[in-house]
Parts: sequence; structure tokens; C-alpha cells
Amino acid sequence: MRYRKNWVKVVVIIFMTGAILGLYYLTSYQMLYRHAFYSILFYVPLVLGSFWFGLKGSIGVCTGVTLCLLPYEIIQWQGFSLEDFHEMLEVALFIVIALILGFLVERERKKQTALVRAESLAAIGKAVSEIAHDMKTPLMAMGGFASQIYRGLDIEDPNRKKLDVVIKETARLESMVKDMLDFGRHLEIQPKKTDLNKLVMETVEMVQPIAREAEVELKAELETSLPFFLFDGPRLKQVLLNLTTNAIQASPAGERVFVKTLIESHRVVLKVIDHGCGITEEHYESVFRPFFSTKKTGAGLGLGIAKKIVEAHGGEVIFSPNQGKGVTFNVYFPPFKKKAIRMEQRRNVIITPC
Repeated sequence: MRYRKNWVKVVVIIFMTGAILGLYYLTSYQMLYRHAFYSILFYVPLVLGSFWFGLKGSIGVCTGVTLCLLPYEIIQWQGFSLEDFHEMLEVALFIVIALILGFLVERERKKQTALVRAESLAAIGKAVSEIAHDMKTPLMAMGGFASQIYRGLDIEDPNRKKLDVVIKETARLESMVKDMLDFGRHLEIQPKKTDLNKLVMETVEMVQPIAREAEVELKAELETSLPFFLFDGPRLKQVLLNLTTNAIQASPAGERVFVKTLIESHRVVLKVIDHGCGITEEHYESVFRPFFSTKKTGAGLGLGIAKKIVEAHGGEVIFSPNQGKGVTFNVYFPPFKKKAIRMEQRRNVIITPC
């Protein structure tokens, strides 16, 4: 239905532009007032193209009108007379207005999209928080009572296995509730000047047991000249844990997961690279949405929480498919001043934690 509406809009713009071009070509060159009026009419499809299709629409209409008028201007060329100069100025003004209009519409669209997304996430967060609060207390009680009964049973009691399953599943649900509460509550960061490389190494060591169990090799490649900068260590460690754990779970046995720090254009960049099956194109827009997950376990909030934390630091997190296989998640921190970089030779070192 959406594509049908777009095609109708395209046809309207083409028909309107064609009608104005027809009037322009069929009117005698000496009728200057009419030509001036027709020149103004070209702004109507330009405005419609900009509002309907953004920057692409404005550039498309501008390019089409300019190319279609080119033969007329060549035929009527008078050796760079005053009229020719006036026509050139009109074309230049038309192009400039098209670019400005398209840019402004595109920027406004992004603002509206961000506003709608923020309102939607706020509503979801509030609902999730209320549900999680209601679930938290009974889950803790269930886990506590099950653990007490489990410890009181004999080792050979067949009910121990059943209780063991209950305890593990309760712990999994408690973890999901914690993620829901983290996603729903208002995020406040407490930034301190910290060493990102040290935080990466601590996180990699924490996740190594998960990597060994999955038979995935986990490596850290750290930029030694990385500057200290302001960030909330515990919050950023949560981001690292979520991204690294996802990368390990996405990678088959025998593959590698890399966690890298580097500097690109005066920005500190954190990369988590896996070699799994990747993300299908149909899921690109859903990756950071709450409760979206292709895994059988989990609440689908890990990446959404990571994005929320990174954006609270003024950064951004994006993903890109690898050339071979797998996905790279890139965390970009705000730019820093060049003089903040330590004056030591830049080089990469590969560290494999025990």
C-alpha cells in the first residue's frame, strides 16, 4: 500500500513537471512575462518532491527540470547576453533552493522520527518496568524457597534434579527481569576519567569462561596510545558484556571473537567482531528494538540497553556486516581534542587473556 502511494506521488510530480515544461516550450521566447511565470511554477513540483521524498525527491526534481530545460536554453543561447546570464542565475538559484529545501525536510524528518521513537520507548519502558516490579518479588521468593528445599534433600533424592531445573529457570527469569528493569528505569551516568583498555581487559576475562564453554576463542586487540576520557565504567562494562556475550553466542565452535579499541578521526572506537551467521537484511531495522531476538533464550533487551547507555554518553552504536561472515558492532564515543592523545607511538598489540 505504501509503495502504491509513492508511485501515485511520483506520477503526480512527473505529470505536473511535464505540463509546465510543455507550456514553457510551446510559448514563444519573446513572451518574457509568461516564461517568468512558468519558471516560478517549477517550484511547485520541487516543493512536493521535497516534502514527499526528502532530499532524494528535491534532487530528483531539480535534476529532471534542469536536464529538460537544457535543450531550450542551448537553442535560445545568445552568446552570453544579459538574458543568458539571467537564465543561468535562475538555474543556479533553483539548484541551491532544491538542496536547501531537501536538507531541511530531511533534518525535520529525522527529528520527528527520533521524537516518535523516544515517546514509544518511554511508553514501552514504563510498561516493562511495572511488569518487572510485579514479577521480581515472587521470583525471588520462588528461587529462595527452592534453594532451601534443594539443600535439605539427600544427594540421591530424585527430586533434586527437578528442583535444580526450577532454580536454574528461576535464575534465568530473574536475569530477564533485571534487564527489563534496566531498560525501563531512567538512566543516569556518572562519568569519570578512566582507561578503556583496562575495562576491556576486565570484561574479556569475565567472559572467557562463556567463550571456553562455547569453544570460541576470545581475543582483545588494544590501541596502546588510547587517551583516558570520561565515561561511566560500570555502565560501559554492561555494554561490553552484552555485545561480547552476543558475539560469542552468535559464533560457531572453533571461531574467533575480537574486541578492539582504536582511534578513528579523533574518536575512540570500540569494536566487537564475531564470525557467526550474521544478521539478515530483513532484521536490520529491528536489531536494537526492545524484545527483538533471534535466540531462543533472553528477553531481547541486551542490545537496546547497550544502545541506551552509549547514547547517554553522547556516542552511537552501529553494526555492519563483515566481508566474510559475521557482524561487527562499532561503539563510537564523542570526538576528543587531538592534544589529548598521549604522545607515544601508536601500535596495536594482541592480548589473549588466560
